[in-house]
Amino acid sequence: MAEDSNEKKVVVRIYGEDYPITGADDPAYISKIADLVDSRMKDIAAGSRVKSRDKVAILTAMSMASELYEKTELLDSSDGQVSDKVDRIISQLEQALSDR
Repeated sequence: MAEDSNEKKVVVRIYGEDYPITGADDPAYISKIADLVDSRMKDIAAGSRVKSRDKVAILTAMSMASELYEKTELLDSSDGQVSDKVDRIISQLEQALSDR
């Protein structure tokens, strides 16, 4: 498989191990995400008796997925509320214009 000319390669360090990452994203962004994962893994390892890299990685993935799910649910709920408010405003505008 040929590499996309837009893809960039960056080597990141996560939980003491280097990983070459290739992607279209800005290398600084990839490094920032890797730093977040590294930090979370270290926090989880420090706060638990689990020391196996694989288990720490799974616990970190579960924790981050839980946060993402909660934020997605909150965003979906907020989108619904905004949509309801917009619908009410449109109805009020239509009513006001029809009263003219």
